[in-house]
Amino acid sequence: MDTRKQITPSSSWKLNWKCFESRSFADHILQWAGLNFSEFPWRSNRSPYETLVAEFLLKRTTATAASRVFDDFLVRFPCVQELALASEEDLVECLSGVGLQRQRARALKRLSSWLITVCDGDVPSDLESLLKVPGLGAYSAAAILSFGYNTPIAILDANVERIVTRVFGNELPPRPPKTVLNEVTQRLLPPDNHREYNYGLLDLGRLVCRYSEPKCNVCPLNTVCDFWANTSPKKVGCESKGVPENIQSKLKIARRKSGLSLQRLAELAEVSKLTVIRIESGKTNPRYGTLEKLAMALRVEPDELTA
Repeated sequence: MDTRKQITPSSSWKLNWKCFESRSFADHILQWAGLNFSEFPWRSNRSPYETLVAEFLLKRTTATAASRVFDDFLVRFPCVQELALASEEDLVECLSGVGLQRQRARALKRLSSWLITVCDGDVPSDLESLLKVPGLGAYSAAAILSFGYNTPIAILDANVERIVTRVFGNELPPRPPKTVLNEVTQRLLPPDNHREYNYGLLDLGRLVCRYSEPKCNVCPLNTVCDFWANTSPKKVGCESKGVPENIQSKLKIARRKSGLSLQRLAELAEVSKLTVIRIESGKTNPRYGTLEKLAMALRVEPDELTA
């Protein structure tokens, strides 16, 4: 199934598609990925079910935390049928290492019951069916197809979105909508080695094209990147040190909406109360890893604290 043919061009913004049809972008990613591939257990165990489990473990936590749980989870619940038979308490116990274990356990119970009832225990192999599975969003569905079924489909998460909007900043509209970004990422997808390419994009966004302090000087895309071309290294250095000025207000608003005190947020995020105070007062520039912890504790996406 060639998912790229399913994309309907957006009529709200006219793009110069020739800019997104060059192989240079994908070639740079694949070459870099071949030298910098990150080893995670779910990347060697790539069945659709194992990919689905990995996506649930990776939500609102770090890859390091998910790695500690993944293998044991598969030993205890090796298939959808075993997952459906598991008690919620057994799942909570197994998921304790990644946080939000009660929430994850309930979501997995709903998902497994649905797969047993509707799909005879199989993980769907097409996008339309996957999007109907409770608990799976567009990114997770695409990840299951790409990594679990080796289907040529682009993935779009915060890392990929950041890379694309930086590299093609001169061609894209300001704050491009998801429909436009989906079109672009599908156009950029190489005809071969698309799974390795998607892994490479995720790793590049996590390690190099980071939200805060991007390593532009060593990025394999800096020769084709509008962000790098438009930014003078003499002004910002090789790594951008800034964070949005309104991050402190974003964090404060999100914390108050959640009803959490400074102390409780610090405990849930496993950071010091002083750290939270300093971020909310604008006295420190938090690392992205700290933002991820705070976002997980607040049950929001990290980008919601920085957008």
